[in-house]
Amino acid sequence: MATADPKHLPPLTLLGIGPTGRVDIKLGYMQQAGQIFSSIDGSRLLMYATFGEAYYMQVDTKPNETWKKGQLFVQSTTGYRPDVNVGGTAYHVNLNLAATKSVLSDFLDIYMGCLAIAGGPLAWSITGMNVLVMGGKIKRNYQLYVEALEAFVSNDMELRKLMPTFYDHMYAELFLGRIEADVKDKAKDLIKESIPAPKAVKGLIGVFLGKVGEDPMKRMLQGIRGIIVDVLFKVMDHAGSGKPLSNEQVQQLAHHHIVPMYAKLSQVAMRQDRAEAIIREAAGNAARIRPRLLKIAGAVEALTA
Repeated sequence: MATADPKHLPPLTLLGIGPTGRVDIKLGYMQQAGQIFSSIDGSRLLMYATFGEAYYMQVDTKPNETWKKGQLFVQSTTGYRPDVNVGGTAYHVNLNLAATKSVLSDFLDIYMGCLAIAGGPLAWSITGMNVLVMGGKIKRNYQLYVEALEAFVSNDMELRKLMPTFYDHMYAELFLGRIEADVKDKAKDLIKESIPAPKAVKGLIGVFLGKVGEDPMKRMLQGIRGIIVDVLFKVMDHAGSGKPLSNEQVQQLAHHHIVPMYAKLSQVAMRQDRAEAIIREAAGNAARIRPRLLKIAGAVEALTA
């Protein structure tokens, strides 16, 4: 049961819970989930309200309470109401994400994932969440990001079946490995569950974007895209022409392209035979694989532009 005083909560408390509810501030005024109102201690983004409880994120704070910024709290609505009443008598809405429920859902998915990565009160600024939200990138590109992850794990793990070597190196080792190295607590379980479960993609997307702001993550993503666009698509085009690749061509493509390109992304070198296997996987399943790799390449381009 929430108390009149705000209670600090772990960042992933609301993971998977949709943005709903409102708090009646006073007659004629209400704050809906997705709106930021000024408050006695700065400003608050209402994230979820139900059964006399208000879950909110502290967006702005007093100078002596900066640790609260970007943190999640729960408070009884009887305590929340006067806190917003006192600080926000003009009822300014600094940001309204509630107008489009899907945009708010996307924001919450991403923000919770970012918090799981950053693990600190300044997650908003550390991860560049303000750029993603204020710049409209969530609304414009969110579906691209979801599709990219679904391309790895949807349709009963088809990509892993058709390109097991590519999947193991590019997704499991590079992508998931990069994320798992830095996440904490519940987020690690989220990632492990996301490997076989497409339904967990929406939770993973936030962790994904939470790392994109870092240069190493950008370089890794751009490197994967380079392998897809500069090598694998060309292999697929060749296969589509009806001319099979010779063993020598496979060896040369692996040696001169896949191995050195991968070396820029990982401290563990890719073996020649594994690189050759990726070339053969692409050539042997070109028609079925291309749409998935296009989604991955498109999302990376949108993210790192």
